[in-house]
Amino acid sequence: MRLPDYESGRFFISPILGCNAQCSYCYIYDNGYKNRIRHNQCSILDSLEFIKSHENYSAGEDGSIISIGAWGDPFPRYSKKAQQYSLMWLKEACKLGNPIQIMSRYGLLDEVIDAIAKLGNNSNQILYSTSITTIIKYRLIEPYADAPEERIRALEKLQAKGVQVNVMIKPFIEGITDLELDEIEALLKKGNIENCVVGGFYTSESILKRISSVLPTNYETGQKIEVLDCTSKKQYSIAKPDVMRDFTNQLNERGIRAFRKSSCVTSFIAKKENPAGYFTHDPYNYCIKCGVCDQ
Repeated sequence: MRLPDYESGRFFISPILGCNAQCSYCYIYDNGYKNRIRHNQCSILDSLEFIKSHENYSAGEDGSIISIGAWGDPFPRYSKKAQQYSLMWLKEACKLGNPIQIMSRYGLLDEVIDAIAKLGNNSNQILYSTSITTIIKYRLIEPYADAPEERIRALEKLQAKGVQVNVMIKPFIEGITDLELDEIEALLKKGNIENCVVGGFYTSESILKRISSVLPTNYETGQKIEVLDCTSKKQYSIAKPDVMRDFTNQLNERGIRAFRKSSCVTSFIAKKENPAGYFTHDPYNYCIKCGVCDQ
């Protein structure tokens, strides 16, 4: 059972707990979740009641963002039962009228794409994201996720049906992600992806041990500490933030709008002020001054 988490204007809910993708950089395995997936026994109705009664909840299309899938991928390709369970959660969450984010590292079946496209109270309510860390070496560090090209094809199909989409280049790993700037740019432009989020590599001793077992790295636990939003204020070291910022700037120069937080993408698309409030309080330098929150 997992109750919703809250941080910076977003509530995080998870229909599925655990993930079979077994990405070596993933934080969920540090928190007791396994590669065997389970349905969250905190039901969607209980999760939404928790959210509505929370002191920081703000209702409606200008209100709190609801993010689905923090503690397990909602659409594992190998389990139609899990996919349908997540779609049921998404349908119920949409009834609140709040902005909804949902993300998967798998390609989507056409029936799932059709179901997502039929939900939402307006064309901007749902933002569907996929995540990419590496194109060339994904099979080494994301052994059971789908190929990045399959993930992008799902985004193309959703866009064709009017669903807003986004790519999360996350986590950004120096020596892997930054060396594939050309490949990542080409894949995003081929998929007509205009927006992306570049997210940090949150490290712990166990994460570094897992990733160094499959790829040679010279990482040490970083000195900069940030809150990982979906973990109820749990802090992690973040690796190489300056190198990540340079990569973000290069994407912007190449015509791909690169944000630092997915809540910023949701707000940018909807032309609504970000409930996270980074424009006025931004200790981690997330705001890229896109212009939406100062209108």
